[in-house]
Amino acid sequence: MATGRLPTSASDATPGATPPKRSKTSTSEIFVSFRLRDFRYLTLSTLAAGFAQWAKQLALFALVYEMTGSAVQLGAVAAFRGGVGTLIAPYGGYLSDRFPRRRIIVASTLLDAVLAAILAALVLFDLAHVWHVYVIAFGGGLAQSINQPARQAFVYDVSTDETLPNAVAVNSMVQNVSRVLGPSAFGVMMAAWGVASGLVMLVGLQVAASIATLQISHVTRQTRVTSTVSPWRMIGEGFTYSWQDKRILGLIVLSTIPSLLIYPYIPFLKIVSEDVLHRGNAGFGMLSSMMGWGSLIGLFALAYVGGARNRGLLMLGGFLAYALILLGFSASSNYVLSLSILATAGIFHSVAMALNNTLLHQVTRNEMRGRVMAVNQMSHGVQAFGSFPMAFAISAWGAQTGIGAFMAMASVAFLVFVLAWGSVRRLQ
Repeated sequence: MATGRLPTSASDATPGATPPKRSKTSTSEIFVSFRLRDFRYLTLSTLAAGFAQWAKQLALFALVYEMTGSAVQLGAVAAFRGGVGTLIAPYGGYLSDRFPRRRIIVASTLLDAVLAAILAALVLFDLAHVWHVYVIAFGGGLAQSINQPARQAFVYDVSTDETLPNAVAVNSMVQNVSRVLGPSAFGVMMAAWGVASGLVMLVGLQVAASIATLQISHVTRQTRVTSTVSPWRMIGEGFTYSWQDKRILGLIVLSTIPSLLIYPYIPFLKIVSEDVLHRGNAGFGMLSSMMGWGSLIGLFALAYVGGARNRGLLMLGGFLAYALILLGFSASSNYVLSLSILATAGIFHSVAMALNNTLLHQVTRNEMRGRVMAVNQMSHGVQAFGSFPMAFAISAWGAQTGIGAFMAMASVAFLVFVLAWGSVRRLQ
């Protein structure tokens, strides 16, 4: 039940807030979360949804670049899509705490599938225009802003306190399987059969994700808020709670830095592939997938070591290394070297983000989980505010200098955070 008191201390946290004791992890325990039936189905849903999102991202970016040849238009589409998520995510968090998350995930996934089917038809019949891409990007951003808070919180719902750290690592690992295979596969597919092929595949994957989600039990450990408090007050409680707990605030601020200064480079890999490395759509797909390969290595190692100690400090070091390595990527004009650098960056990024998500779950009260996940989701939405400046920097200075400037700023921001935010640095 929602109450007027907002929990702010460690003693108010859920029973799962105490990190599990570290034990020697055998290979058979790396996927211990798969022993839970509902987590297995969530994994299948996440895998299909992950492939679908990569198909959509590559298709939208490739389509708008083929239509306009403009870096600014690429940045605008990315900003439009992410900006919607920033605005709607708090309401998505309210829905996640108020209604069954299983239903929310299915409904929003099917909405995304319908939008993709419409754009696929427009492309197939040669009726697509740039404004259509913006409309679909808006609708897709709306669907994802409702889907993601529920999907992130659902990892907790279908896990136990003991398996939660492993579940977060495995869930991230599965997402990166789609990141590894999706971009390269869809890049080759679109190079051979056009952008419409990626959109058609997207529809099928979204339907598959919905079917897998429907197999999950109606009964999970979600704590649904049944209060008659207005939605706006509940949304406000989520912001207040996130602000008052400096650990939660710090973890969200930390995940905002790459969203604002690093992630905007992803759509511009298309320009790096075309203008710097001269590899076209196939190269775009391979570049997009290499961080996923590295992420799989990092997440596999994280799942193997189990409950690592000093996770706050380990997470901070991972984020700083991630930014510095991508600074090196911005200076590379060699295709093989660029692929290797992105894979290495993926190792550090995956470990840092998995630790960030695990710590966020562990310090959050259960009845506030959806709203906190929504506030965290907003941090990803600020990518929209980084996309435009990076687009103009690339237009003015070229892809390498423009991307490099942002990676340098991110490195400085992470270093300042390491030195200044002790409550996060001390998290175990």
